[in-house]
Amino acid sequence: MVGSLNLDVVMMVSAFPSPGETVLASRHFTNPGGKGANQAVAAARLGNQVSMIGAVGSDSEGRRLVEALKADGVDTAHVLRLDAATGMAAIAVDANAENTIAVGQGANGAITADDLDPAADVIAAADVVLMQLEIPLDVVERTAELARGLVILNPAPAQVLPNALLDRIGVLVPNQHELAVLVGSEGQTRDLVPQLSGPTDVVVTLGSEGAF
Repeated sequence: MVGSLNLDVVMMVSAFPSPGETVLASRHFTNPGGKGANQAVAAARLGNQVSMIGAVGSDSEGRRLVEALKADGVDTAHVLRLDAATGMAAIAVDANAENTIAVGQGANGAITADDLDPAADVIAAADVVLMQLEIPLDVVERTAELARGLVILNPAPAQVLPNALLDRIGVLVPNQHELAVLVGSEGQTRDLVPQLSGPTDVVVTLGSEGAF
């Protein structure tokens, strides 16, 4: 697993605030999170041997995230402690279980492709390498180059990706918005998927409608 580690600050609200508006949350809490760490924990709980490669800050939040991964059996030997704030996500969840998220990258944005060198053998030996885009793109590209197993990419947050990277992806897992950004046009999911070249397989998540 190569990706982000965040501390999630979650606010449960009846409706999202409009610009300039303040709303009161019915409750709030913090959780270990980040797309990368979440996937690492999910894979470990399914009984897999998982190594997490990423970065946290030299602060109490970073220590909390590393300990949470260890508690779920994730190997954290390659989680760097950088002189930066640990990544944080502010998440508002409304009564319909929809959410809005603002992410402060912190240490996630400070990791570099060179930081992968100590973990190169781990990446190359992995049967499956999972990645997301909450870390710098050059880190994602370098990981894909090092990987020898199946590479799975969740292209979020949405952005246009170079063909050289897409050609190295075995399974791409975008949502509908991310797929539209990747192909550069809007339309029905079934029409957009054939326009995407590179990945061997594509799984488009459709929210409450499942996946395609």
